[in-house]
Amino acid sequence: MSDNTLDTLKFLLKDSRKLAEQFAEFKANSQQSLEQFAEFKQHLNNAIADLEQRIDQLEDNQSNVGNVAISNFSQSFSHEEIEHLLDLPLEKILDVYSEVPQLLEIICRRVAVSINDNSPNPVLERNNQGNYWVLQLREQGFFLLPRIGSFVRMTALESLQRLFESEGKIPNSGNHEFLLKQPAKLDLLKRNQRWQLAEKGLIQFGEAPLEFRWQQEIRQMRDRYQEFTKMLEKVGEAGLQATVISQHWQQELEQRYGEPVSIMINTCMPMAYAIYKGPTLVPCHVILTKGVCLVQPVWDRGVPWDTSIYAKSHSRNVLRSSPDHPILANQPYFKEITYLKDQKNQTWAIANTYEEASRIISLLDGNWGSLENIPS
Repeated sequence: MSDNTLDTLKFLLKDSRKLAEQFAEFKANSQQSLEQFAEFKQHLNNAIADLEQRIDQLEDNQSNVGNVAISNFSQSFSHEEIEHLLDLPLEKILDVYSEVPQLLEIICRRVAVSINDNSPNPVLERNNQGNYWVLQLREQGFFLLPRIGSFVRMTALESLQRLFESEGKIPNSGNHEFLLKQPAKLDLLKRNQRWQLAEKGLIQFGEAPLEFRWQQEIRQMRDRYQEFTKMLEKVGEAGLQATVISQHWQQELEQRYGEPVSIMINTCMPMAYAIYKGPTLVPCHVILTKGVCLVQPVWDRGVPWDTSIYAKSHSRNVLRSSPDHPILANQPYFKEITYLKDQKNQTWAIANTYEEASRIISLLDGNWGSLENIPS
């Protein structure tokens, strides 16, 4: 047994240990994915145990190198690049790719389509700047995976379509999010260097892998944090707490009744209510302070419309304000019916969302009045 063979096996053991340590670090940061990667971890542990046993045997027989036959396993290694063979079902690989693709990068080879190759079955070559990964699975062959984050440019997207069939609408620009449903299959041309497309894979545009969904949620949380920070500066801590509670109630209402059918805003004074399916009425709170104009629900449930105080006094005949109205031009509204001689009919603007209702309130602030009258 030569020292080169033993050193190579020790290097492979070190490399496998590094892979296991990276997986352990990932597990510590993502407990929710533990069950999905249990089999992946078990495979690594088995590989490490097997290598340790082989190294122990080789060291024991080091003094009798001339009398020991070198196994097929040891013959397969040299100072050339070490191959990583995963003994996992393809479905497990797709799960890992969808959730934490970085975990696969250390056991894949980065490749690109050969220059000037216009054949139906393109050749892919090793390239440290390539847009694809080649992964070898034990007794399953070679598979091609799109490298995450490499398909922002349209030229990269064109090569993707040569290697993968697609479902969904192909985007014209922007961040091309897709879900890998089936990797492409490859034939080996030159070990560790060149492969040829044998069968196209399948991707679905418009569907983001879990990793992208995490990024989107983080981005949304960051935007919400900035929104709350700005609101805190305007309305203070008490106002911000009230807003957070109202938004929670809004979510509860949507779970119970669905999206609001309409939001009604009194144009003569700061009053509003929301209508949900049923129909169900939910009273609303109008916030007008320090430049903040908001319409928000005051509770997480409503009352039947027929039992509300507005059921008889609010007309269902939808009108529209004048195109020349300086505040709310062409605004849908209805009139409140009053039976008092000295009281004028009030009008209620109709919005489809709380955001639209808040915008209407901001326009009405300081300009309260009936939509039947055009302010001078």
